[in-house]
Amino acid sequence: MYKGKILIVDDDAFFRVLCSDILSNGGFFVKAASSGQDALNIIEKEPIDIVITDLVMPDISGLEVLQRTKQLNALIDVIVITGHGSIESAINALKSGAFDYIRKPLNEDELLHTVNACIEKKKLLEENLEMRQSLRLFEVSRAVTSTLDISRLYNITLDALLQIVPGDAGLIMFYEDDRKKLDIKAIRHLSLNLGEKIVEIFKNGFERDLKGIENIAVISKADIRDGHEILKDYNSFLIAPLTKGNVTGGFILILSKLGKGDYSMRDIKNASFIAEHAASAFDNAQKYAEAKEMAFIDSLTNLYNSKYLDLVLDKEIKRADRLMMPVTVLFMDLDNFKMINDRNDHLVGSKVLIEVAKILLKCVREVDTVIRYGGDEYVVLLVDADYDVAMKVADRIRTTIEKFNFLEDESLNLKITASIGIATYPIHTKDKKELLKIADKAMYRAKDISRNFVYLAPLPGSAT
Repeated sequence: MYKGKILIVDDDAFFRVLCSDILSNGGFFVKAASSGQDALNIIEKEPIDIVITDLVMPDISGLEVLQRTKQLNALIDVIVITGHGSIESAINALKSGAFDYIRKPLNEDELLHTVNACIEKKKLLEENLEMRQSLRLFEVSRAVTSTLDISRLYNITLDALLQIVPGDAGLIMFYEDDRKKLDIKAIRHLSLNLGEKIVEIFKNGFERDLKGIENIAVISKADIRDGHEILKDYNSFLIAPLTKGNVTGGFILILSKLGKGDYSMRDIKNASFIAEHAASAFDNAQKYAEAKEMAFIDSLTNLYNSKYLDLVLDKEIKRADRLMMPVTVLFMDLDNFKMINDRNDHLVGSKVLIEVAKILLKCVREVDTVIRYGGDEYVVLLVDADYDVAMKVADRIRTTIEKFNFLEDESLNLKITASIGIATYPIHTKDKKELLKIADKAMYRAKDISRNFVYLAPLPGSAT
């Protein structure tokens, strides 16, 4: 008698075989995956009743397998595997929607009991359609509201709505800051090119009405004036607004081959439920992103601070490796800055630091990163720039600072200069920390030479 289809996910081959043998002998059909990504590929293509996944794996963690499984199908149950020393991780998995956890070393009775209990629960749900639908709604809404990463939230929200209402494709669009353009943030079962054409059709035909919409709207293709050739594969369109207060920030658009009349009141209520939770989740994610951003902002200059340097340098080096391009660090120190404070006061010194920050931002591109490293030291990250380009940028910074009259509005007309050291990845070094040290040493060498100077760290193999 067929009892259910189980997917075992573990990078340990012995555990996969042991677990598979126990469950197969217990009457279950079993598949195995050696990595999280392999498991997700199987879940996307095949019907699975239960996923049993190790929490610790080299590519994708068991927690992410859990989250993405629920994103694909909220009714697939997930049981996590944990060692005796990591029960806390298992508890976190339960909070994220796992059915239960089992511990290593594996106990045959515990495994079969847990899996059988899970299957019994699934049978009860199948017998009660109303309960099953309610559970799915609860699971997908929990996935939405528990996500603080806004880039993941776009995809999770769209997948949630596609699980709840009839739909063959969908997209999420949000207004840009100027509210003139709707930008696609997530898309399913559509090419990006087609998605952009569909957004344009709805923007031109319905935007004025949609901006004030508070509830779910279902539109028939017959209600749309233009674009029938582009929309030929679909007959109805469900639009869910994402609002904060009285302001609509974006929309979820679900495209369906069903007619407008095929949407039930339950479908509309469920879509409203998800949209309301999503709007709240996006608000929380935005606040979280702003709070996280503030942790990396220097309160005086509004530049990034030294905490951010390690993160951005790591990101840019990985990007440089992927695209085979250089990254250059400028390490800058103001010359004799202490004299500014001694001759005036620290408030004046702070204002000078603010004006230096503004000069730096004007001298580099938007893709570059300017950081107040501490005191009167600054670090500039130039992406896709070798040391020849960096020398020109650094000299532009040095010259601009030298010629600038600081605090001119307060009739102080202070003068100051800067010394700058330069080091380039991967030419000077392939080590992130070493790159900063080399640029720092180059800056001190600039000061030793004359101050108000730009110094390129010696290239490997050249005379110092």
